Amino acid sequence: MQTTGLFTSSQQARVRGGSSLMGTLGAALVLVFGVVLVTGLSLDRSQTAMVRFLAEKGVALISALESGVRSGTRSRTGIRLQYLVEELADRPDVRFIAVTMPDGTILAHSNPARVGELLSTQGGRELGAETIAVLGPSEKPSWAIMDMEGSRSFVVFKTFHPKMKGGRASDEALTTPLPYIFLGLDLAPLEIAQAQNRERAVFLGAGVLLAGMLALLGLHAVERVRVSRRGQRVAEALAEELAVALPDGLVVFDAKGRITRLNKAALALLGMEPHAKGQAYQGRKPAEVLPAALAELAAKLLRGPLLEDTEVVLRHGEEQRFLSVRGGHVNEGGEGRLGSLMFLRDLTEVRRLEAEVRRREKLAAVGNLAAGVAHELRNPLSSIKGYATYFGGRFPEGSADREAAQIMVKEVERLNRAIGDLIGLSRPTDIRPRMTGMRRLVEDTLRLIGQDAAGRGVTVRLDAPDELPDVAIDPDRMRQVILNLCLNGLEAMPEGGELSLSLQPEGDALRLEIRDTGMGIAPEALPHIFDPYFTTKGQGTGLGLATVHKIVEAHGGSISVTSEPGQGAVFRLLLPLGEK
Repeated sequence: MQTTGLFTSSQQARVRGGSSLMGTLGAALVLVFGVVLVTGLSLDRSQTAMVRFLAEKGVALISALESGVRSGTRSRTGIRLQYLVEELADRPDVRFIAVTMPDGTILAHSNPARVGELLSTQGGRELGAETIAVLGPSEKPSWAIMDMEGSRSFVVFKTFHPKMKGGRASDEALTTPLPYIFLGLDLAPLEIAQAQNRERAVFLGAGVLLAGMLALLGLHAVERVRVSRRGQRVAEALAEELAVALPDGLVVFDAKGRITRLNKAALALLGMEPHAKGQAYQGRKPAEVLPAALAELAAKLLRGPLLEDTEVVLRHGEEQRFLSVRGGHVNEGGEGRLGSLMFLRDLTEVRRLEAEVRRREKLAAVGNLAAGVAHELRNPLSSIKGYATYFGGRFPEGSADREAAQIMVKEVERLNRAIGDLIGLSRPTDIRPRMTGMRRLVEDTLRLIGQDAAGRGVTVRLDAPDELPDVAIDPDRMRQVILNLCLNGLEAMPEGGELSLSLQPEGDALRLEIRDTGMGIAPEALPHIFDPYFTTKGQGTGLGLATVHKIVEAHGGSISVTSEPGQGAVFRLLLPLGEK
C-alpha cells in the first residue's frame, strides 16, 4: 500500500528516487575513475622505480668496467678490457656487454667469438652506424628496452671513456673517436615486478572499488531509508490532519479488530470524551467502546469483505442522532489485511429537514383543503346559528326546547372556531415584532395558569437570570405559544408533578425550555407531534402544536422536543436575538 498526499506526490517521490539513483551512479563513476587513476599512477611509480633501479645497476657496472681498465699498450689494454668484460658478464642478470666502435664493430664482447663483428638485433639483423647514431650514445648514460644481441634486454649505453690513473684520459683517446658500450640486463626482474605490481594494483583497486561501491550502496540505502521515513512521516502527518479535519466520524481498527483511533468527529457523534484524540480507546474491543448498534456493525464489518451503507439511531440522553455507517478494509497485497475503517455520517439534520419538508407539504395540502372547506361551511353554519337563535327566542325560558337551541348555537360557534383555526393554519402567520423582555412575558403567562396548576397539584418553577437581552417578538403570538405548551404540560401531569421553565442566552439566540414530569410522549408519536390534526388526546383537534410550530418559525426561530415515556417531555425554543 502506498500513501500519497498533498505534501509528497508519487511523481515527486519518483523524481527524488531518480535523482538519488543518478547521484549514486555519478559517484560510482567518479569512484571508478579515481580507482583507475590511482592504480595507474601506482603502476607507473612502481615501473619507474624498477627502471631506475636497472638503469642505476647498469651505470654502476659500466663505471666499474671503466675504472677497471688501466693504462698500458693497446694490446694490453684490449686484453685487459676483454678480460673485464667477460668477468662482469658472468653475472646472472647480465645478458651481454659489448664495446663497439661508432660503426658498430665490436671491440670487446662478453662472447669473445663476437669480437670484430657488428652488433645485431634478436633476428640477426646488423645494427649499423646509422642505427647506432639514432640511439645517440653520449657521456650521459641512456637506457632503452630493445632487441639486441639475440634477446630483448634492458640496454644501458653510453660512450666508453676509461679513466687513467690520476683521472686523466690517454692522449690516444683524445685523438681517436670514443667507443660505445652497450650493457644488456635481463628483463625478467622488471617483467616479474611489473606482473606483481599489476596483480597487487588490480587486487588493491578491486578492493578499494568494492569497498567504495559498498559504501556508496550503503549511502544510497541510507538515503532511501531516510527518504522513505520522511515520506512515511509526511504521510502519517497528512493522514493525521485528514483524520482531524474529516467532517465524518472515523473509527480505525487494526488487523485483530481492535480500535486504534477515533477522530474528533466520531467522538462528538458518539458523545465520548475527547481523550487525546481518542487514544484512550486504543487497543480495546468495539463492544467495550462503541454503542451496541455500532458494535454489531463493527463485528459485521470485521467478519465480511465490506459494510454497506446502514442507518442507525443513537440516543445520548435526550438527544437522538441518525447515523449513516459504512466501512471497508485496508489490504497490502499478499500480506493480507492491515486494518479496517468505519465511517460515520451524521444524518440528523437531513432527517429533520426531510420531516420538515413532509410537514410543510402536509400543511400546504391542508391549507388548500381548509380554504375550500371553510368557505363552503361558514355560510351554512351562519344560517344554522341564525335559525337556532330565532327558534330559541320563541321558546319559554328554562324549557327543554330553548336549551336545545342554545346547545345548537354553542356547537355552531365551536365549529366556527375550529374553522378559524384551520384557516389560520393555512394562511401565513402575520406577526408584529417589537423588542420585548422575555422574562416578563413568561412570568405574565405563568400567572394565567397559576390556579389551574395549583388545582392539579403541579409546582411551577422559572429559572432565568435577572438581566436578559430583549428579543424581537410579537408578544401576543409568543404568549399563545408559551400558554399552549404549558397547558399541554399540565394535561400530561394529571397526578401532579413539576413544570419548570428555563431562559438562557445561547450564542446569538435566546433558549426557552419548558419541561414537565408527566407521562411523556411515545417514541412512535414523537416525529409527528407538530403535524396538523395529529393528537393523542381524546378531545384534541391536533392543531395546537402545529400552530405553535408555525408561530415560532414566523419569528425566525426553531422548536424541538425530546421525551422518554414515563419521564416527561422537554420543548426547546431558540429565538434569535436582535431586531427582526
